[in-house]
Amino acid sequence: MAQKVLILGSSGTGKSTSIRNLKPEETFIIKTVEKPLPFKKSESLYNLEKKNLFVTKRIDSVIKALDKIEKNTAIKTLIIDDFNYLLTYGYKERAKETGYTKFETLAFGIMDIFNKLDEMRNDLIIYIMAHTQKDQDGKLSMKTIGKFLDDKLVVEGLFSMVILALGSESEYKFTVNGLDPAKTPIDMFAENEIENDLVLINKAIKEYFN
Repeated sequence: MAQKVLILGSSGTGKSTSIRNLKPEETFIIKTVEKPLPFKKSESLYNLEKKNLFVTKRIDSVIKALDKIEKNTAIKTLIIDDFNYLLTYGYKERAKETGYTKFETLAFGIMDIFNKLDEMRNDLIIYIMAHTQKDQDGKLSMKTIGKFLDDKLVVEGLFSMVILALGSESEYKFTVNGLDPAKTPIDMFAENEIENDLVLINKAIKEYFN
């Protein structure tokens, strides 16, 4: 089973920036929004020609891409960036449908992605990056498209590792424990706050589980 990590944070808190030090030849990025990654030379490091980047708005296309990634054993780190927009675009496609069926369809589609991730090879580390929302009590969670979907799908419960990106451009930091819903296995990290660098997180995961 692959190790999967949920990284949550508002726009501009350093989620995508954390990709910057990974080896492009061992990394694959699925983007749901057509925009450059926020670090130097990102477009030359990750592109269609190098076959380490795929852009899609569709849940079914993500699942097909995962099948290909599973077979490419050179890939050791997978990132699905701006994951929320799969829900946004999926909802837009079904906007004219009445009733709650469209929400159930989206929830099942997202579950299909997570089920597929759970089946992937155990030398793969997977990062899901998504924006956050706050409920009326101020509790943070992954941003979805409404309370009905939230009731159907508690995404954080599907992960044993949830990291919060709460920094700013002047100081990007990841919170790995101590602030709900952040959580990582006991003793994986010495501190509750770490640098926003997926290379460091990959190293911690490999050392902990191997």
